[in-house]
Amino acid sequence: MYFRSAVAFAMLALAGLSVTAQAADMPKKAPAYVVAQKNWTGFYVGLFGGYHDGKITQAGCVGLCPVDPTLKGGLFGIQAGYDYQFNNNIVLGVFGWVPFTRPKGVTSVGPGLDFHTNPTFAWVAAGRIGYAVDRMLPYVLGGVGYAKVDVHSDATNITSSNSHYGPVVGFGLEFAVTSNISIDLRYMYSTAPNKTYNFGGSDADYGERASNYLASVNYRF
Repeated sequence: MYFRSAVAFAMLALAGLSVTAQAADMPKKAPAYVVAQKNWTGFYVGLFGGYHDGKITQAGCVGLCPVDPTLKGGLFGIQAGYDYQFNNNIVLGVFGWVPFTRPKGVTSVGPGLDFHTNPTFAWVAAGRIGYAVDRMLPYVLGGVGYAKVDVHSDATNITSSNSHYGPVVGFGLEFAVTSNISIDLRYMYSTAPNKTYNFGGSDADYGERASNYLASVNYRF
């Protein structure tokens, strides 16, 4: 009886050793993949596109004057900037953009008597402050914009030019798709104070107030 018990115990022990050996040979389970939290510090460059919805302001015009003139159209260009993220997730940054394409406006005051508004160059330089929520960065912005504008009058065949500087404010939301690629959605309100234009008669002052709806794709270094 004791012999049979010893044999049974030995067989159980061998079976246990076999199971232990098989378990040791099995590959260990890989640890769960943890996505590193996004840090927004660094330089970036990108391409943007959007829509410019502007209303031209005017004062002092006498005679053939534009009626409710507007400046609407697409924007496309490049931008670049730098952000710094603090330990409390506050992000401070600066950026600038230059549009390659700009909207042009035509306002008619009669048959063959049109005013042609043509912004020949523009840029925006601004700062922003946001709060990083991992891969999302909501922010507000403020800065200054510049536009060089030519306006041609068909009535007198004269082109008058001016440079406009004005404030810009807005807000946006940037989302990091990968560690290097982000998408930025932005609203920006711009103001170009009135400047004096002369088309061969009395002087008139023109400026603009505009809403800009923008989307960009950035490469972050």
